Amino acid sequence: MPQLLQSLNQNSASALLLLGVLVVALTVLSVLQTLAFRRMRAKWQSLLRGNDSDNLEGLLERHMTQHLENQGRLDDAHDRIQTLERKMRSAKRYVGLVRFDAFDDVGGNQSFSLAVYDEEGNGAVVTSLVGREGCRVYGKGLVNGKPERHLTAEEEMAIEQATSAKARPRISP
Repeated sequence: MPQLLQSLNQNSASALLLLGVLVVALTVLSVLQTLAFRRMRAKWQSLLRGNDSDNLEGLLERHMTQHLENQGRLDDAHDRIQTLERKMRSAKRYVGLVRFDAFDDVGGNQSFSLAVYDEEGNGAVVTSLVGREGCRVYGKGLVNGKPERHLTAEEEMAIEQATSAKARPRISP
């Protein structure tokens, strides 16, 4: 320690000059930092204090309000889609139609078998037999894809037509 004091006494002018330069450099650096801080603070204040259209706080509040509204709409749409999907499983949307001549003495394919069922195979097959003397209509239920009574060849063809992908109508925009 005594050697350090002796060294400082011998070079006191240089040490004083060095300390002065350091004080000036730190003062300049402090002034520059203060100016930069004031510029940043002024920009921040202008963002927070602007009118309603360009106020950051107002913009964030509007954004959050709109986000909550959109989330509510999205939740409603999701619920509606789930309800529609549930209903579509029981919608009678698969249809097959086979026209034929039920009797040799009647032509023109006026008789028909119509199969209508849903995603789970529940529905009905309706057959109309047209003859010279009259018309008869028969209905047979389908439960889980199984008929409750024996099916004719035409009724089976109507069910097969309803299950084939090419029989399903394509709806294009």
